[in-house]
Amino acid sequence: MSKLQLLRNGLMAFLLFGSMIIWKPAEALSASFIVIANNSVVESSLSKKELQSIYLGEKIKWENKRYIKISVLEDDSTYKDFLQSIVGKTPSQFDQHWVRMVTTGKASMPPLFTEAKQVIDFIAGHPNSIGFIPAGKVDSSVKIITIK
Repeated sequence: MSKLQLLRNGLMAFLLFGSMIIWKPAEALSASFIVIANNSVVESSLSKKELQSIYLGEKIKWENKRYIKISVLEDDSTYKDFLQSIVGKTPSQFDQHWVRMVTTGKASMPPLFTEAKQVIDFIAGHPNSIGFIPAGKVDSSVKIITIK
């Protein structure tokens, strides 16, 4: 093989690898966060649509008729990944949605946290609560909810 062919093959491999990183599929995004809930939550899995409905304030009760308490982690990448892949909104669209919900009296603003540990502590201490944190940050005080 000539030097030009080797260089060309190397460049093609580099471009292919780079495109896989830049255009990662939606499924890969969900690997950057996990959904957690208080141990009192009966559900162990939720569909993407159910999670979207919960985080838009449309689904307000669990199957056992208990009110859902959501929490939001406002760190940069986890927040964006969760909102884009599950809720289908940008951070500003999500914020605007909740401002409308609050100003029209349909809901109260969910608690916002800046660190995963704060979300875990909130969820562990509040029955029927749910939240999301970066993958790998969970501890045994809460349960993991799988996304169907």
